[in-house]
This record gives sequence, structure tokens and C-alpha cells, in this order.
Amino acid sequence: MQFPTLLILSSLFSITSLPAITAVPLTTRAIRDSSSDATTLAAINQLLSLFSQSLDNKDFEALRDVYTEDAVLGGAGTPPLAGIEPILDFYRTAFANESLVSIHTVDTVLGANFTETTASSSSFANVYYLGPPVFERAGFLFRNSSVVFREKISNDYVKREGHWKVQRQTQFDILSIEGDTSLLQPLPEPPAEDQGED
Repeated sequence: MQFPTLLILSSLFSITSLPAITAVPLTTRAIRDSSSDATTLAAINQLLSLFSQSLDNKDFEALRDVYTEDAVLGGAGTPPLAGIEPILDFYRTAFANESLVSIHTVDTVLGANFTETTASSSSFANVYYLGPPVFERAGFLFRNSSVVFREKISNDYVKREGHWKVQRQTQFDILSIEGDTSLLQPLPEPPAEDQGED
């Protein structure tokens, strides 16, 4: 069964597409007993947590602390987005539905290619979308529908002015999907090309 193109964490690909951009391959080097590598990996994990919570809270301005000004965000099926403003505009549109409740978690983060100012990582993301609440009890909202999927993400990082940020992000195919897929929205329509005057 083939699902339609979905709005997911990346919202940049269809399940059956191939990546439109290719991330830098990870060097097969384990983290050594190096405090600098461990510090870098901790910073990467914090950055991925900030990314997840920014989307869940619909705090898109906070993504400026995640991506560089010249960041590239890509996936399969669509051209990459280049620059922080197009990336923020995309997420504002993709998560415009105020009733949509999402929970993003990132795990199995493999860091590699460490230098003083650059690094890479490969990780998996679990994304949950929750349906509208059906009743409230003691201040808690209960929902009876949800959908969850798992995808792979590859990031390239750069350290500027003492802070690590994502310079390039590639989001690959959905690995699995379960639940009520009707909760997922279609991709935002791309802007119409200006054909000019005849």
C-alpha cells in the first residue's frame, strides 16, 4: 500500500522518492577517549532536542538557534531549501494547523567526522501526531487517535562564534508508519512560477 505524500517532520519527501541531495558520508571512526568529541556530541544532542521542541511548540524563531544563516534543508522529491528564511517560512506553513499536536523525539545519534569546527551525525526520529481531544479529566486532555512514524536524518554541523548549528540537513525515507494516517496533512503547495508577460 502506498501512502500519499505526507506532512511529516521534514515534510520534504514522499515515501517512494530518492534523496534530492546527498549528505556527507559518515567516517567510520568511533568516539575516542576525547573530551572534545564528547563535548561536541553533547552539543549535537542538545541541538536536536531544541529542534524537536521548537517544532512541537511551534516556536519557529527558535529554529534560528538550530540552523546557520546559510543552512540547506533537503530531502527526496523536492529541491533543497537554501537559507534560514526559506526554511523558517516552510515550517511556519507546514505547521500552520494550530490544532495539530506533535511530539518529536530523536534517538540513536551517531556522531562522526569530528574536527574543531565541523561534525556530522546520523540519527533516527520518531514523530507522533495526536488527534483532537475527546474529553478532559483533572486537567488532562485525552485523545483516542494518533499516528507515529520513524525516519532517518543526516546532519552536517559547523561551529561558529562558539556555537554549534546545523549547516546541512538531509531527511530520508520513512522507515515505518502506524496509526491513523488521516491526521497527516498534505504538503503545502509550492509557489506558482512566474511565467512573465507574453
